Amino acid sequence: MLLHTVKTSPFQTLAISNCLDLLADGDTLLLIEDAVVASQADHPLYAQLKLLADQGRLMVLDADLEARGIQNRIGTRCSYLDFVALVIKHQSQLAW
Repeated sequence: MLLHTVKTSPFQTLAISNCLDLLADGDTLLLIEDAVVASQADHPLYAQLKLLADQGRLMVLDADLEARGIQNRIGTRCSYLDFVALVIKHQSQLAW
């Protein structure tokens, strides 16, 4: 069970796409920094992220949403404390 953290926008790199290709059952995806823009509906990966969100496996860092003035449309908003809890819960972390 891995915690995947992606920090780049889907408009800048293929990190989210590559991450989704390797995501296994039980893994969680946390969007941080510029990757939080992926919580909006105007990009090709939105449907895949929505499915992950419906499974409760997509998290979006609240502070980064606020810093960019974005309201997420999918995923669960999480605080830095929630981030720490996710790191503790998962066996390992993979940063993209």
